Amino acid sequence: MKFFSKGILAAVVVVALLTSLGLAQNPTTFQVNMNVQQFIGNFDPGANDIVVVRGSFNEWSGNDDVFTLDDTLYVCEVEIAATGGIEYKFVIVPGDGGGDVWEGVANRTYDVPAGGGIIDPVYFNDMGWEFTDIEVLMRVDMQVQILNGGFDPATDWVIARGAHESLGNWGGTGCGQLIQETGTDIYSKWVEFDQLSVGQTIEYKFVILEDGNPDLATWEQSDNRSFSPDGSEPDNLPPPSGNGYGEIQPDVVYFSDISPDDIITSDVLVNFHVDVRPAFRKIADPDSFIVDVQTGDTVWTVDEVDVAGFFNGWPWGGFDPAHMLNDDGTAPDETAGDSIYAVGVQFFAGDPIELIYKYGINGYDVEAGFAQNHSVILDDANPIFDIDPPDIFGSQGDLYDPWIGVIEHPVAYPPESFNLLQNYPNPFNPSTLITFQLPQASAVNLKVFNINGQEVYNYTSNNLNPGEYHIPFDGTNLASGVYVYQLLAGDYKATHKMVLMK
Repeated sequence: MKFFSKGILAAVVVVALLTSLGLAQNPTTFQVNMNVQQFIGNFDPGANDIVVVRGSFNEWSGNDDVFTLDDTLYVCEVEIAATGGIEYKFVIVPGDGGGDVWEGVANRTYDVPAGGGIIDPVYFNDMGWEFTDIEVLMRVDMQVQILNGGFDPATDWVIARGAHESLGNWGGTGCGQLIQETGTDIYSKWVEFDQLSVGQTIEYKFVILEDGNPDLATWEQSDNRSFSPDGSEPDNLPPPSGNGYGEIQPDVVYFSDISPDDIITSDVLVNFHVDVRPAFRKIADPDSFIVDVQTGDTVWTVDEVDVAGFFNGWPWGGFDPAHMLNDDGTAPDETAGDSIYAVGVQFFAGDPIELIYKYGINGYDVEAGFAQNHSVILDDANPIFDIDPPDIFGSQGDLYDPWIGVIEHPVAYPPESFNLLQNYPNPFNPSTLITFQLPQASAVNLKVFNINGQEVYNYTSNNLNPGEYHIPFDGTNLASGVYVYQLLAGDYKATHKMVLMK
């Protein structure tokens, strides 16, 4: 039998309590080798340069987590409140007040264990002591941009910008103008990189410059691209003996990763419809308010409802009237004053078949967090595509969850029978609406199961009036796959399948 003193027992109880409340700290040690950065002049401790770590645990900001030199490594211990996955990068903060220098690599990751841990050391920007000279063939297919009018070969440039001086350090004219390959819509250029560290990752994107003007830039909408030398690249060009640069030839890619299979081939008028009642309910709640997720500004009234997306450049703060929705009964709005807003936006052959968008209020980004957007696959078989049933404002995130609930769709007459409809959209990512109709007042139970029969959602109401109902279902935290939803209403029972595709 083991015996504990009262002091030890009290300490154990306190630690257990802090852990249960999510307040226990997990000291995590970060280590980074700055030798190469100091050698090439990017980091000078003598000039009061410091290196810090920023990540998801400190809101990607601040200079509180400063490293100190320990032998050959810079080390920093950070108290992290929560266990689990974090993302982070190292940042050089110049002593002369110049701009911060972030690593150009993809976000680093670590799974913080209970009690903290020590992360293996890495070189800043993954730049070690073994260097190599390489040249990379930047190649991009502009077929879709030429088709949709986003790129004019006669006047526009396509370039590559990235995390290296040969790529303009993410600015200017990048690597310079790529040249069209004869008989194709592919543009390419060999770009030389001197003294890259072996294993170093260089990220980049292709960019369209209108009339070659670096201030009129259209960036790819895809993730950053990257390459990394391993030191064994062949030097075959130009033959027969090469030019001292090892060659890397990435596969040709489509600009924004949009191929001809990913676009509409006919013009389509998209009628956006969105139920804004969750926003009105949140504004009316004395214990809550609406905040712009980018600026932190507060929204107190609904004076304007907007729709933003890649199609209009996400113009937060400056929407064209063509992208403002109305609730005045003017088509495509069906009923004035019902809080379901609508607008028709024209899309053209060559535009992406997947429409990614988000609603705003008064020009503000208030519907959901970053990258929490609505998504729908356009059908260009007909000249008009209606988003129907309407989107539910905020349904793709969690900012409006307490104010969404069950959305009752106004109907002139009660339905003739019980009916469980196919969810829309389907497939969906990450949210969809499950619709059912009740001919009479009923107790209702709606459940969703995964393919293994495990219940993942349950909605119950003891008494719903006759009518049509839309239940928002969010699959953000679920895996891709087939799900089954089941409705029990009185003696009525029905099931349907739906597909979550991430």
